[in-house]
Amino acid sequence: MDIIVRLIIKRLKQTGIVFLVCFLVACADNYDLKPITTWHQLNNFPGIARASATSFVYGNKAFVCLGRSEADNGLFKKGFLKDVWEYNSITDVWTRKSDFPGVARVKAIAGVIGDKAYIGLGAIAPYEGRQFSDLWEYDITNDTWDSVGNFPGEAKNDLFYAVVDSCIYTTEGFTATGFNADTYKYSPKSKSWTKLTNCPINHSSTAGFVIGKSLYVGCGYFVGNYKDFYCYKTEADSWSRMQDLPEGRILSKGISINGKGYIMLGRKWGGMLNDGKLLKDIVEYDPIENKWTRCGDFPGGARQNMVAFELNGRGYIVGGEDDNERKSDVWVFTPNP
Repeated sequence: MDIIVRLIIKRLKQTGIVFLVCFLVACADNYDLKPITTWHQLNNFPGIARASATSFVYGNKAFVCLGRSEADNGLFKKGFLKDVWEYNSITDVWTRKSDFPGVARVKAIAGVIGDKAYIGLGAIAPYEGRQFSDLWEYDITNDTWDSVGNFPGEAKNDLFYAVVDSCIYTTEGFTATGFNADTYKYSPKSKSWTKLTNCPINHSSTAGFVIGKSLYVGCGYFVGNYKDFYCYKTEADSWSRMQDLPEGRILSKGISINGKGYIMLGRKWGGMLNDGKLLKDIVEYDPIENKWTRCGDFPGGARQNMVAFELNGRGYIVGGEDDNERKSDVWVFTPNP
């Protein structure tokens, strides 16, 4: 590429537009490209095809629950789900478990601590309608549920969430009346929530991941697309800005594998009711170099509101939706070395 640019500049020296060429080169995308090549399609998810579901991981198994089976165009609200499915990554088999005991919903939080999973919050619509503050404990071994209290913060829908040091962290989200930057920590040991330092941004539909004891979260929606990205150090209760993503997006998902983070798919917001361009690309974040690398496109096609999780050093994508339907396909990839 550098040789081509030098040849072009040499040929254009007599034209007086070298400055324009140099300007265009300087403005070019400087993110590396290293496509993921190890994609495989697995058995389809056997439950109702869905979007905006919730997932959590325990050992060699992943769980997918809740979500909606119908389109959400802001005018009708139906098709909300409360079933729970267990995925065995060794056998590629899904098994239905006991239903979630709360109200069916989308965009709930979830996290596993010990032998228990904690699921709750969420809503029955992204920006209007009933929002939930309840939190439930799921005994994975015995397949039983128990209520463990309510979330004290304002934002109850579309939060970013993650587990660090046996605590669940939440940040950002939507309150039904506005966007929120609150950050909280839930300790199952004390069954209590602690208010932490606010996130520097107040977006919904963000994406992120955990590397070590730090949360990485960004992009999302606030009357437009955003690509800014931030790191929250749980031990210091402090936020700092990281390198921006290559492109702004909403309704994406993030996971971490082997010390690297991945932001996947989603939508480039373009107007009311989520008009705009669906995305199918994946980008990788290196926290040591504070650098993003483009990893090519997802072979299952552009989509949003899917489920993503990591199991045994591999990344999984389940379901989601494009502009026509909810999905049931399941894909797995191994990161580049």
